[in-house]
Amino acid sequence: MAELFELEDLRKLLRLAPDEFDTPAAGIARRQAGGWLSDATGLTVWPDPAPERLWSWAIELAAIAYNNPDGAQSEQIDDYKVVNDAQRREQILAAARAAYPSAAPTGSGPQWSFPAPDWSWETAPRC
Repeated sequence: MAELFELEDLRKLLRLAPDEFDTPAAGIARRQAGGWLSDATGLTVWPDPAPERLWSWAIELAAIAYNNPDGAQSEQIDDYKVVNDAQRREQILAAARAAYPSAAPTGSGPQWSFPAPDWSWETAPRC
């Protein structure tokens, strides 16, 4: 399966020196971004090469995951405060859902068939 972006591109986007970049963590962030995009778009195989919008969504989502692996909303140390990108992640995923409406699951109900309910049971009397 094709990758959405190269890890070296993520390192450059984050402006990290090679010795500061955690390649295994970046690989996990890439997989996480791919999972988020797959859920949003319904795509299970990435086009090769990836279209620009998929590439840009994926690398930005991976940057969010790399910089904030715990998914914290914000962090404050003394007078230094960082508000993380949960809202931006949702904006990206909404754009991906809108771009791939026929491929994304509708979420309006079950995707498979289920047996009919069994209403023959009776409740036990209270003692």
